[in-house]
Amino acid sequence: MVCYTINKGVGKAVEVKGLRAQYFIYAVAGVVLAFVVFFVLSFIVNQAAAIIVAAVCLISNVSVCFFLNNKYGEKGLVQVYAKRATPNRIAVHKRIYNIIKNNGD
Repeated sequence: MVCYTINKGVGKAVEVKGLRAQYFIYAVAGVVLAFVVFFVLSFIVNQAAAIIVAAVCLISNVSVCFFLNNKYGEKGLVQVYAKRATPNRIAVHKRIYNIIKNNGD
């Protein structure tokens, strides 16, 4: 039986086969989603088409997870989403007099 090391130390992120932290969770969720797609499609269309569609979903999800892992690193993708969520400028629609008057209270 093959034994994989999951965690290399206390306080470090989970790493399995090169996938770190959140990308491993995304890959596992994609595998589960591919199986769900397979079972749903196997009732609707023939089994060969369901296997092909599920395999394409599985391979594309895992390859995207590895690509994002290599491009952004462990916490880089979260930082990209945080940067996108911050506004470019802060607009204040109050008059200056009201800001100064209420500042002392």
